Amino acid sequence: MRIQDTLIALVAASPLAASHSLENPALGGLQKRAGAGSKCGPAGGNAGVCGTGGDFCTAPGCLLAFGPACDGNKRPSGADTSNTPRPRFGSVPFGVDVSSCTVPGKLALTFDDGPYIYTTALLDLLKKNNARATFFVTGNNAGKGAINDPNSGYAPILQRMIAEGHQIGSHTWSHENLDSLTPELRRKQFIYNEIALVGVLGVFPAYFRPPYTVCNADCYAELGALGYKVVNYDVDPKDWEDGGAKSHQIYTSAIDSGRQSEYLVLAHDVQPFTVNEFAQFMIDKAHAAGFEIVPAGECLGEPESQWYRDPKTGAARSARGAGPVEEPEPEPTKKTATSGTVSATTQKKVVITPTPVPTFKVTELPRNSTTAEPTGSSGAITTPTGTGTSTGTGSPQETGAAGVARPGTWLGLLGLGAALMMA
Repeated sequence: MRIQDTLIALVAASPLAASHSLENPALGGLQKRAGAGSKCGPAGGNAGVCGTGGDFCTAPGCLLAFGPACDGNKRPSGADTSNTPRPRFGSVPFGVDVSSCTVPGKLALTFDDGPYIYTTALLDLLKKNNARATFFVTGNNAGKGAINDPNSGYAPILQRMIAEGHQIGSHTWSHENLDSLTPELRRKQFIYNEIALVGVLGVFPAYFRPPYTVCNADCYAELGALGYKVVNYDVDPKDWEDGGAKSHQIYTSAIDSGRQSEYLVLAHDVQPFTVNEFAQFMIDKAHAAGFEIVPAGECLGEPESQWYRDPKTGAARSARGAGPVEEPEPEPTKKTATSGTVSATTQKKVVITPTPVPTFKVTELPRNSTTAEPTGSSGAITTPTGTGTSTGTGSPQETGAAGVARPGTWLGLLGLGAALMMA
């Protein structure tokens, strides 16, 4: 077996592949260090407890405020978008909670947390069923590698989404609880994902979904200032919980109720249950009820030309035909052969075609037994600017559990596999 195949098998067997659970870092035994430069553990006077391994050393388990080496703190390569203008456009409001579609007869399937090793199989399924969806993508979470890193293999998957008519929205750089971050770290979560997506698509999204649906007043205000349309959902089938044990019932109850003529559905393309079985069920049920399955932007009445921004002007544009944007290298100086004077030559990075993630059969796996305590169970999404109600009992990761996703200790194996591939 090739090393790459072995690595994929290890990742497929990981807890993340079968769950999307949370943990509270405080409950997990992590404590703030006593002061700058202090150390953890007995050798450091017990000034806090240091976590090791994938649970604590990869995003979002790694605490950004205390770990400069956290992958969530690493800026992706590419041109900065911080100063890109953010003009207003379209009919969907900016910086407020949008939890329901507005166009009758439309149903939006939205998938969070990818791209991941199951996403290619999901795209195949959607294509077979003539269905288009929205993918709220994270840039570098759970040790999967940055989406614009040629070695991660995710760039072709994202480009395929655009080519096949799907929509891409931002789900932050490393899936952090935005309310737990300083304003500076929170802003980086937005900007870093923009930089990475421009490097892959040539544009960045105007649509956004906060991880865990956690976003306080300051968070919404900043998203509004950055020109984001914040889209949540009104149906949460809990495909991440207990292997999707309640998913069929929750989704069926919503569709069969007849109380709405349009729906905005949450799901996750990091779940083998969803890709292997539940996505087809959702599609079949929606079609049987007479719904057309479309991206979130379309179910909200906006054309594709208003789903993204140009990285230079900030103007609305389509992602089709945009193409990736490379960051120019610093201008090197060199002496001329004749005069000995210094001249500048502008160089650009060589565009490397990423190796696609290999296609493989998706197999449903046992779930991680780790669970989290939700901070609420009503399922209601409440923000400073609007509310929306989710069908179901409310998931801890989408209705405000104060925690971060737990990638699992399998990431040590992932690191070993990556090291072998580089050897």
